[in-house]
Amino acid sequence: MERRELLKRGGVFGAVGVTGAVTYNRLRDTEPDAEGRDAEPEPDAEDAPRRYADEFGTVVDIVDAGADPTGGEPIDDLLADRASDDTLLSFPPGTYRLPPVELLDYDHLGIAAAGDERPTFRAPDRSCVDSGRHTRFVGVTDFLCDGIDFDFRAEGAGGSVAVIASGDATVRGVTIDGSCREQTSMFRMEIRNPSGSGVAEDVRVRDDQGSTWMTGAYVGEEHSGEVTFRNCEFSEFTDNGLYGSAPGVDGGGDGAVNTVDSRFENNNVSNIRLGSSGSTARGDAVVVESPPKAERTNLRGIRFRRGSGQTVDDCDIRFGPGIRESFGAIVYHADNRGASVTDSHVTLDSDGVPAVNAFYATDEDGDPPTFDGLTVDGEASRGFAVDVEGRDGTSFRNCTIEQTGSNRDGIRLAYSADCELIDSRIDVTGFPLILRGATVRIRDTTFVTPAGERHVDQMDAGPGDFRPESWASESENGDSERREGGV
Repeated sequence: MERRELLKRGGVFGAVGVTGAVTYNRLRDTEPDAEGRDAEPEPDAEDAPRRYADEFGTVVDIVDAGADPTGGEPIDDLLADRASDDTLLSFPPGTYRLPPVELLDYDHLGIAAAGDERPTFRAPDRSCVDSGRHTRFVGVTDFLCDGIDFDFRAEGAGGSVAVIASGDATVRGVTIDGSCREQTSMFRMEIRNPSGSGVAEDVRVRDDQGSTWMTGAYVGEEHSGEVTFRNCEFSEFTDNGLYGSAPGVDGGGDGAVNTVDSRFENNNVSNIRLGSSGSTARGDAVVVESPPKAERTNLRGIRFRRGSGQTVDDCDIRFGPGIRESFGAIVYHADNRGASVTDSHVTLDSDGVPAVNAFYATDEDGDPPTFDGLTVDGEASRGFAVDVEGRDGTSFRNCTIEQTGSNRDGIRLAYSADCELIDSRIDVTGFPLILRGATVRIRDTTFVTPAGERHVDQMDAGPGDFRPESWASESENGDSERREGGV
């Protein structure tokens, strides 16, 4: 059925969201009051208003259709039988026994809690299949899944929950608890249509079963549309919290992956991993206090892997003192071709771990990293707060770096030409700026060390400037303030 036909049939279908995806509004049957305004009907225990009922041509009460809400009988065959285009499968409160199931190629299909109380889909014992898949919605368009708890904690139960859509899709208010050895990710969502958009909102997934190599949310290579994870939580995963870089591989769909106001905690490899063009992280919180029990650990906060044009904006990243094995809070992999960080805050209490680590770029034609409004603070000692290699044109504007741990250096630029450092302040216990085979244009920037303060109004600096001995000589000469007018 054509989507515009569904819009006509569905009446009030919902607004178009920020990403372009259809936003389902949990509409309920209402009657206008005396002044013509919509009024909620009085609740009725036997005939409570049903969420999303106005947005589908057919509404199926799954219990009326024969489902067992006590978990005694499986519902996979019933789902396959009653699923159809322009159909809402509405679940009253209860526990529903769900063996592995796959629903294919439906247009405007919804699976949702009937009311505010969330139903539970429980996987039976030993239901984990070799592929690690459990619940899959494949080739769906205008798809909705809302208010479902997936309980995969039974012995030998589990598998991923996947939405692989060929059009718009919304997953909201979903939790997944439990896993099996065969699976590699808990949740998967991707849009295999360049004009399609997907939203995962209020999805909460935590790996608390000690899986040796598990991903929280995975976006596959063929993702070519746009998917946004909003107000989600992914914690304690051993192989990335959000693995969103796969679409950026050669031959991949290169669809954008966005995170908004989400929380990522103690995920190994990366908490957020982006690698396709135009992907973003906005308003997210990343907390790294302790590593999960993995075979090997390297806890990064946000990792740019492949692609270019990614953006991190208004994010808060915190690394506690217990972290030692990490390439950094914000990491540019060698194959990333340029990403920007704006108005974000990194607190580093992990000794020897950089706030920013940009590895030598393998593609010289890529765009430079840019930092505007980045704040770095904390008590980390040793190493560099920012370490950049082989990234010509790297830019720092309106940045503040304050590290109080011993022997902590500020910015190291290596083999990077035509960089800039403008309207910034670097206050560290070691050397504020180290240039190795690099050139940088400095404007209105202050450097602070235990030896004193040094302000640079204007300076074009190169490899011969800011050598470690220059900071030491200032201390020996008692020169606590020095202003430079240019070179």
